[in-house]
Amino acid sequence: MGRSIGREVYTLEKNYLCEILENQRIAHNVHRIKIKKPSKDFKIQAGQFINIKCGEGDFPLLRRPISIGLTDEESMIVYVSKIGKGTKLLCDKSKGEFIDILGPLGNTFNVDIEEGKVLIVGGGIGVAPLLELTRVLSQKDDVEMKLILGYRDEPFIVEEFKNYVDNVIVVSEKEGFDHKGYVIAPFEKELRENSYDEVFSCGPEPMLKKIKEISEENNTTVQLLLEERMACGIGACLVCTCKTKRGEDDWNYVRICKEGPVFYGKEVIFDE
Repeated sequence: MGRSIGREVYTLEKNYLCEILENQRIAHNVHRIKIKKPSKDFKIQAGQFINIKCGEGDFPLLRRPISIGLTDEESMIVYVSKIGKGTKLLCDKSKGEFIDILGPLGNTFNVDIEEGKVLIVGGGIGVAPLLELTRVLSQKDDVEMKLILGYRDEPFIVEEFKNYVDNVIVVSEKEGFDHKGYVIAPFEKELRENSYDEVFSCGPEPMLKKIKEISEENNTTVQLLLEERMACGIGACLVCTCKTKRGEDDWNYVRICKEGPVFYGKEVIFDE
């Protein structure tokens, strides 16, 4: 399988009450929420997520898993798509309120790459966890990055990405950006015309499936962050599972929240 994904990380699964430092609507139904870390020892890395209790009491019953978009010593930023009752409650919270989080959860991107060219591809709210990844990789002097960011309509956090990388292709289903349509066409063109050492990607499953196929056709290693509905977030309920290869001719189910959410493309078996 090549290098293993960064699974041996700081994963102390605890509940914390954390203060909301900022809550800003940055695009249609997308909020940027800055959260104070419970302590400076709270370490969370690119690819990991937190499970947030969005309401009061038992409503909604389930927490919402939200990937980390950016982090520093004192705070972490999440980008939340306001698409249901839970995320609406979360997005409606104000600066100064406290939220109950469980984390840090999941494994991380493997960033054990010191030189070479990487291509980072995101789609929709799946661009968010790629921001911390981009920040981390930007600190490596001999790593050259290019980004392809895809949106249904209004792009968001593009300028934040440009703080860490100059070469960003913005794709939208609307006119007026670098490419009109979907990320797959410019991604395939990049791999056909250029040589990359690694691809990193997060977004909707149909997009990830094509990213995996095209990467394998071009003999390029790819890491995928899978987005999935979750319940407990700690591997106990078996709600968020995916198929992965086990040997040459066998497979098994693994928990995205525990063994993932980051996998190498050649590990994952997407259903037809």
